[in-house]
Amino acid sequence: MKITSMDINNKEFKRVMRGYSADEVDEFLEKIAEDYEVIYKENTTLKEKISVFQDKLDHYTKIESTIQSTLLLAQNAAEQAKLSAQTEAELIIRNANESAKKVMDKAHSDVLTINDEFERTKQEFAKFRAKFRNFMISQMEMFEALEKDFDKNYNISTIVEEDNANISNNSLNQKKIKEIEKFDYNTSEFEEIKSFFASDN
Repeated sequence: MKITSMDINNKEFKRVMRGYSADEVDEFLEKIAEDYEVIYKENTTLKEKISVFQDKLDHYTKIESTIQSTLLLAQNAAEQAKLSAQTEAELIIRNANESAKKVMDKAHSDVLTINDEFERTKQEFAKFRAKFRNFMISQMEMFEALEKDFDKNYNISTIVEEDNANISNNSLNQKKIKEIEKFDYNTSEFEEIKSFFASDN
């Protein structure tokens, strides 16, 4: 049982011979009671403060625990995000490399196709040039022969020979003119020449 200041003030001692002065003892007990009362109140106040501080400490301890848990979750989430981002980056790089390889392969194939087409076009042009040269040469030879015949038969300075010779020459000229007129400009060779120039336009 705890002693209170009232217990101290109300304490009575037995009187004996040659004992202490009752007044001095009462005065001392009164002072002790007053001091005890002050100390008791202070102790009570301190206990209340300690209780408040303990509550706050418990609260902060819970907050600290929550913060630690949150930090742990955040750290785990960050690690997961890092791994996910790394995996996604690797996937993107792999897809980019595959796409780049496909583009390079297609470009290489296109280059080969263009080279083949160019070689084929060169060969076709070489054949066309040879045919066109032969065509032009035959036409020039035909026109030169016609021109010679014309100069020979229709030149004013030429002496008119006998009628039979004139008839023969005229017949020859008429034959060559008819050969030129009969030239088939719809032949495959001439059509190929026309189509070549038409495709260029």
